[in-house]
Formats: sequence, C-alpha cells, structure tokens
Amino acid sequence: DNNDSRIFYTKNTKGCRLMLFLNQKTVTASIVLTDVMDTIEKALIASEKPEDFVLPLRTNVVDEDGNILMLMPCLAEHAWGLKILTIFSGNPAQGKPYIDGMVILYDPKTGEPRTLMDGKIVTALRTGAIGGVGIRQLSKPDTHSLGLFGAGVQGYWQVRYACAARDIKDVWIHDAFPDKLSLFIDRLKEALPAVHFHIAKDPKQLLENCEAVMTSTTSLTPVLPDDPGLLKGHCFVGIGSFRPDMREYPDGLFKVVDEVYVDTDHALDETGDLLTPIERGLLKKESVQTIGSRLVAKKTEIPETAFYKAVGGALFDLYTADLIYKEARKKGLGTELEL
Repeated sequence: DNNDSRIFYTKNTKGCRLMLFLNQKTVTASIVLTDVMDTIEKALIASEKPEDFVLPLRTNVVDEDGNILMLMPCLAEHAWGLKILTIFSGNPAQGKPYIDGMVILYDPKTGEPRTLMDGKIVTALRTGAIGGVGIRQLSKPDTHSLGLFGAGVQGYWQVRYACAARDIKDVWIHDAFPDKLSLFIDRLKEALPAVHFHIAKDPKQLLENCEAVMTSTTSLTPVLPDDPGLLKGHCFVGIGSFRPDMREYPDGLFKVVDEVYVDTDHALDETGDLLTPIERGLLKKESVQTIGSRLVAKKTEIPETAFYKAVGGALFDLYTADLIYKEARKKGLGTELEL
C-alpha cells in the first residue's frame, strides 16, 4: 500500500498543473504605475474595436439583504479573464472591505487557469490608471496642482496616478468626513514625499488652488459648487459616481465645458453625471467622445475646460491583470498553487 501511494504521488506531481497566486503585496510589487497607464491606454484603443473581444454585461446576483455577487468576464485574443466581486454594504461598520473579490486569468488556447489574484487591488489599480490617463490626456502638460474630492481607497490611487502622469507639486483634498484626512494624507506622504498636501476647508478653496480636479465619492448630489466661473478652466476627472442616482458634478459645469469624454460608451447609460445633464438638455449625447477615440486619433490639443467620466469595465481588468501576471512572472513574485 505504501509503495502504491508513493507511485501515485509521483505520477500526480508530474501531471499536476500550477496556478500563480498573487496577493495585494505581490500585485503592487509587480507593477510600475506608468506601465499600468500605458496598458490602460492600449485597452482604451482596443475598446474602439469591440469585435476583437467578447465583453458581456456584468451579472449581478443580489440576496434579500441587498448584498451583491458580481461577475465580470472578458475574452480577448491574448487572455481570458473573470473578475468576481462581492459588495456588502454592512462590511465597513465591521472593519471589513465594502468590495471584495478575486480575478482569475485563463490561457486563451487551453482554458487552463493561469493566475488568481486579489480583486480589490486589481480594481483599485486599473481604476486609478483610468483616471491617470484622463490627467495625462486632458490636463495641461505643465499642470502642477491637483484637487481631490473623496479620501477613500480609490482617492488614494487617483492621486498616485495623477502624480505619475504630471509633475504635481501641490494636492488639495476635501472630504465629507474631515476626521479621516490626517491618516489619509500621512499615507500619501509616505508614497509621495516630494508633494505638498493641503486640506481644503471647502470646495471653493480647492477649485481656486487647483488646475486639475479628481472626484472619487459616492455622493448622490454634486460635490462641486454650481458656479460656472469657478469651474471654468479645469480638467475634471470623475471616478466616483457609477449609478444613475449618483452625481458629483453640477449643472454649471456643462455651461462652460469644452469637451466631454468617457472611458466606455456604457457610461452614458450608467452614471447620473451624464444621464442627468443629458435629460435636462445641458449636454448632447452625440457630443460625448470616448477617450479611446482621442488616443486613436493621436489628438494632442488640450481643451480649456474638460470633463472625463469613467465607470470602468472588465476589459480594463483583463489588460491590467495580464500585465500584473506577466510582470510577476518576470520578477519571480507570487506563490505557485498546485491544482
């Protein structure tokens, strides 16, 4: 029996399949932020040819308490991917993440799983990079000041990517819960020691001191003042509102904005920041452009006032996860799991 067991073990080891596991620490150690932005730009360009990939609408399964299991698959020639997220609104009160989950990549030729990685950090990195591309493409090259609304996990990554996209020297931050700003700024200072951080006492002070502005809140009402004069002349990047009932930007923006961009056409159906001004006749749907079309056209002119609204998508997860996997392999990071 012992001999049989040893023989079986030997055969099983030779025939086993391995999958790379990457936790948050190894994911962040694998990548460089500018490389992730470059990869997201490739994904945005790829999104202009939807026939080249399979991207079904995300599937939401909701229980009686409103908790969500979300499935986001995407198939491309170079990789297959699936992001699985859970969204539990009661988690933050217990000190647990509001959003949790995993990303799995598969070999597109065999269907074998290649890697399993933490979904929270992949989401944060790709969303931060999507915002960073907005700063890279639509803010003036000599932009040195940034404003941020929303001092949460995603706000942290928006600042990190904005500072990788431009030579940002000053960051002004405003949040509905000012008590948490001290710890938030300490974390940013550790990552960006050359940048000066300031707490804005109100949105008006933030706008008066910043050239580019990023918003990362789940607000149901605009977080910026409805003052066209204050809003004019900025590059705005909206990351937070992802439902029709959410809105971070006021009507006044659409009286002065020169160009409006989205990361994906789905944004026109998902976010109140576009649905509401379109319904009110303040914004024409046909005037909204994809940032991918700008990249394809290699457009370099910077509008005086720009608004870029991003809602994300599984294609961006796929490209980001594939980059992470390849870089982790190069650097020998991660843990091999035997299947």
